[in-house]
Amino acid sequence: MICDPNVNDPIISTTYADNACNMAVSVTSKKSCYDFSINPLITFMGDHSTIFGVSLILLGLVLGIMGKRFFKICLFVTGSTVLTLASTLFVFSAFLNRDTSNATMWILFSVCLVVSMIGGLLLAKFFRFGIAVAAGWGGVALALILYNAFVYKIDNSNKIVFWIFIVLMAVACAALSFKFCWPAVIIATSIAGAYSLIRGISVMAGGYPNELEIIRRIEDGDLSGMPGAFYGYMAGFFVLAITFMVW
Repeated sequence: MICDPNVNDPIISTTYADNACNMAVSVTSKKSCYDFSINPLITFMGDHSTIFGVSLILLGLVLGIMGKRFFKICLFVTGSTVLTLASTLFVFSAFLNRDTSNATMWILFSVCLVVSMIGGLLLAKFFRFGIAVAAGWGGVALALILYNAFVYKIDNSNKIVFWIFIVLMAVACAALSFKFCWPAVIIATSIAGAYSLIRGISVMAGGYPNELEIIRRIEDGDLSGMPGAFYGYMAGFFVLAITFMVW
């Protein structure tokens, strides 16, 4: 299937390899073009679901269990993770596509990871600013869960509600961290840890819809509700978050 947006009537060609039993048929048409191309970063993570799933689970356990006691270490880990996700999402979306080679994706991901780890060290050094970043990340994690649960129902065009909701939750949590330092640390690392752990499980087990996929389906008008498995994940998230806070 060959995409050509200028071809209205399909052009069909048949080719043979070494004999008549090895035949290939190609169709060139505008109807062969992608209706939707998933974000390259999501495709990359899906192709290596075991690696990223296990990494997210380990990250969740570290944040949830040792978030307060070893906060500077967790701050480095959280900062590196947030910066890696943000930088890779930008780089993969801006410069790559679904046909980019796997080796190129790994090289760019590795570069973003190294640069982000330097940023994570700076966040650990500047303690109070790092707390605000950790709290903001906790706000993002909570916002993603709530968006998937019910907020998506009012987001009917252009992703506006999605981005406003995510940014407001992040800013609100970051701002509160300056007044309530250690409670913010406990809550933020517990929520971020629970989200990371649940996300890690879902990457490998499936059943948890990706936020970018939800936005696309909302735009297409074909989303009637979340799959049942999502609400099981959501319940697990809240149980884990509360357990980590108490711990």
